[in-house]
Amino acid sequence: MYIYKKIRVKLNERVVAFRDGLPVRALEPGRHTLWGAKLTEQRFQTDNLTFNALPEVRAVLPTDWYAEVTIEAARRGILYRDGQPQVFLRPGVHRYWTIDPSVQLVVLSVDEPMPKLSDELVGVIPPNEYVYTTVREYERGLHYVQGRLARVLEPGRYALWTHPEAEVDVKAIDMRVHQVAISGQELMTRDKVTMRLTLTVEYAVADPALMARAVQDPRDAVYLLVQLAARDYVAGVTLDQLLEARDAMTRFLEERTVAKAARFGVRVDAVGVKDVVLPGEMKTLLNRVIEAEKEAAANVILRREETAATRSLANTARVMADNPVLLRLKELDAMKDIAGNIHEVRLVVGTDGLDKLLSAQLLGDGKTRT
Repeated sequence: MYIYKKIRVKLNERVVAFRDGLPVRALEPGRHTLWGAKLTEQRFQTDNLTFNALPEVRAVLPTDWYAEVTIEAARRGILYRDGQPQVFLRPGVHRYWTIDPSVQLVVLSVDEPMPKLSDELVGVIPPNEYVYTTVREYERGLHYVQGRLARVLEPGRYALWTHPEAEVDVKAIDMRVHQVAISGQELMTRDKVTMRLTLTVEYAVADPALMARAVQDPRDAVYLLVQLAARDYVAGVTLDQLLEARDAMTRFLEERTVAKAARFGVRVDAVGVKDVVLPGEMKTLLNRVIEAEKEAAANVILRREETAATRSLANTARVMADNPVLLRLKELDAMKDIAGNIHEVRLVVGTDGLDKLLSAQLLGDGKTRT
């Protein structure tokens, strides 16, 4: 009596037959009849491009069915079939079926730029193998490898390899101008007047690498610089000096902060005084002082105008004294104005009184005429 086993192998399969637990034959697609007892089989799906098999099993596989590759630590492999990525290979020894002639292995170096990431590649490469980031137009990216700054990334999209031997991290730095209000600063002037000061400062990151290395938060660093500079300035001036020369305070703050901010990679564009708030009693006192100053100024102007008017009258009187005819004309002009107000003025004079009303220069030779 004969003992046999029939085995059917599909197109996408390969089979290894075992007798007494040992591989004896590799079977390709088709129908096979094996004679003997204690026959078993191990099936491989060639749709799965990679496979694992013991050395004894591989010994019976035809060498043209598969290929073996060793991926080094700084390499990564991608198996393609019909031009589409199928399997991602990490460092180690891998075996893959080469029965399909369209299967191709591409080995990449993690020390070189990644290939352009298509949707198919994103679906194959594990997310912990790369960092994909976008640096916007108003940003710069800090590319760190193992915690060390490797380079500064300009705006654009980047795909970077990362692995335990060279972990990659990207930090985006905002390069836009920021406005910070430093409000509610309780300060005391040199003449012991307490006030509340509100300042504004505009700044932007100039050197992202230096900034990231020198300070944790550029906003807090600039805030502290301006705050300390304001305290130093206010403590050295009186209230009157502060109120009269706010531009001087602005220049002082810029001189104290611009150079220091540049040391940690920040550009200070402007520092200004927004509000100066005084206590209620001090505000009332200042209002009284201003009122008194304005009243004194008004009195000075009034006296100046009165002096000018008096000087003008004296000059007019001097001219009339030197010119009697002008005086008579002025009298007649005044009478005309009076007549305009009361509608009628009558002057009754005799011929002998005419020379008193009109000067001899006006009468001329007609003085002796009747």
